Amino acid sequence: MYRTRQMVSVLASALLLFTCAVGGSVDTPRQLVINVSNQVIQALNKNPELEQRDPDSIYKLLNRIVVPHFDFDAIARLVLGHYWRDANPQQRQRFIEAFRTHLVRFYAVSLAKYKNQTIDYMHVRTDAADKEVEVRTEVQQQEGPPIPIDYRLHLKGNEWKVYDVTIDGVSLVTSNRSSFAAEIDQGGINALTARLAQHNRQNGG
Repeated sequence: MYRTRQMVSVLASALLLFTCAVGGSVDTPRQLVINVSNQVIQALNKNPELEQRDPDSIYKLLNRIVVPHFDFDAIARLVLGHYWRDANPQQRQRFIEAFRTHLVRFYAVSLAKYKNQTIDYMHVRTDAADKEVEVRTEVQQQEGPPIPIDYRLHLKGNEWKVYDVTIDGVSLVTSNRSSFAAEIDQGGINALTARLAQHNRQNGG
């Protein structure tokens, strides 16, 4: 049960990444999550090149749809915390690139196991002046209770972008920040980035 719950949680966190602006207008964060999530799900179900659930093909899909609309700079700053201030621009950029590839590759493997779980999107109350919004959803499992997913988005220019997600009470940013801090304290940010880059190369990223 725990393994199934963990896999579906990762899948749900992947779906949050599909948030982008349409044209030059600002749509509601909730509707953006619904619209783009549906696009990815439809691609998984209908695209011939994805019918075998090949992670490499899904990785390319995520890079095409997700990466241009994902605020990796903000996530990197939050994940690294005070280590971000200590890093120079080159170290920051190398970390962003390695961490981005690591996440997208990880989510691609999870999406390859997608089994038609459904997602319920809760109503979001927003004000026109809001710059940050939380979109709450639940992933319905075939077995077990639903898994709550909280998407955190902020307005960057005229686009809503995801900068964190909480899965069943566990924040993507906070969980990575805790594990990465130990690595940086032991070997520095360059060692952490090198490990992520090596893992990406081993997995075709």
